[in-house]
Amino acid sequence: RRTFCPSELRKHVIEMMEQHFCAHPLIPGYSHPSAAGIRQWAVRQMYTFCKDRDLCELWAYLWENWYRRGRFELWAHSTGDKVPRLKTTMIMESHWWHIKVDYLMHFSKPRVDLLIWILVVKLAPTYYKR
Repeated sequence: RRTFCPSELRKHVIEMMEQHFCAHPLIPGYSHPSAAGIRQWAVRQMYTFCKDRDLCELWAYLWENWYRRGRFELWAHSTGDKVPRLKTTMIMESHWWHIKVDYLMHFSKPRVDLLIWILVVKLAPTYYKR
């Protein structure tokens, strides 16, 4: 039985595909802020990965079944006009989890004025730096 992706690289390929799946023009930090730019970034990243490791059969499979025009649009979030609700919920949960862990770990029920101070003075500067 022949495999065209070594077992030690499978996890990395899946992680890259998850990044490509989640990328969206309205979510900053992944790549280009357009659907076409995200597709180009995803294809280039996967192609380079396969080419550098001499995995031409893997690239042929990924291109034909996942990354070619017509297929990519079926599974990637970047092709939609809106961010899926599930994705926005996950982003908000992650955002508040970081606030709780990084800034509110010593406060079980912080007062509103303390919470606003933390958001404005502590958290906002980290977003301005990005």
